[in-house]
Amino acid sequence: MISKRENALIALRGEKPEYVPCFYDSCQIIPASASLETPPMFQGPGYDGYGVHQTPTESAGGMFTPTPTEPPVLEDVTEWKSVVHFPDYHSLPWEQIVQGEREALHLDKEHFVQDLFCPNGIFERLHFLMGFENALCAIMEEPEAVYDLVGAIADKKIEFMMLADQYYQPDYFTYLDDYSHAAGLFMSPDTFREIFKPHIARIVEACKKTGMIYKQHCCGKMESLLDDFLDIGITTFDPVQPINDIPSMKKKTLGRAGIMGGLDVQNVVDRAGVTDEEIELEVKRCIDTYGEGGGYMIYGASLHMYNPAQYAPGGKLFAVNQACEKYGHIY
Repeated sequence: MISKRENALIALRGEKPEYVPCFYDSCQIIPASASLETPPMFQGPGYDGYGVHQTPTESAGGMFTPTPTEPPVLEDVTEWKSVVHFPDYHSLPWEQIVQGEREALHLDKEHFVQDLFCPNGIFERLHFLMGFENALCAIMEEPEAVYDLVGAIADKKIEFMMLADQYYQPDYFTYLDDYSHAAGLFMSPDTFREIFKPHIARIVEACKKTGMIYKQHCCGKMESLLDDFLDIGITTFDPVQPINDIPSMKKKTLGRAGIMGGLDVQNVVDRAGVTDEEIELEVKRCIDTYGEGGGYMIYGASLHMYNPAQYAPGGKLFAVNQACEKYGHIY
């Protein structure tokens, strides 16, 4: 039998593994504090590398969001060149940062897929700088200025990516950028294609020059962007929530891209009072509905992913792993 790591890598390539893998059991997240996209993880409020004040948010499982009482960094997008502060990645003590994270997170590339998370993609960084409503208005009113600004942000993503590959040497570069909500996109597909897609394509192309595989994170109902993402060469997707028509998506991705997701964390796994039996039934549903042909890994962006207690007996993610072990091999 092949290792959990290799089995997971096969599924994430869109191919057929020996059994349905589970992210929580076969992968390790590298939060990559060197990205400077947030203040240091598991600490209090602070400033990120762009000068945005962020605060851990309870409803987001302790993840950082812009502090609502602080004014936006950028109010007029046409003035971004004189206002926006960009992080200087080359000045960081990379070896010290990476060594500290390897020890603290017990990173083990021999046995686990190494998944480096880079939050706040070019759209998310835009609204972190401006506020969500102001960012959407800027997209409509000043598309050329927005295009230039997100292009500059993409340049910094590429700069970070090259250094991350050198020092972290992960398997995946997971680029987090949510373009959708529960019912559809935050913008029209044409707006996405005109302003954001060209810069994401540059990031994907740059990633191909490293030792990492590019993975696109996009929450919400994102299936209408799947063709665009495949068009620019993206080969892995997460968290692909069950509000998407995942079986139809797999008809396009099987053999060319892996889907990581399907698990209903909002209504099942993360729900207060959920039982192990309910979690088991949800895992079985995922395997029965999405597992055929391979190219699929069970995953959900659970609020408990960074809580070690949830991976121990009695924890919700422990229950997910146990159910996947039970049904993944049978399937």
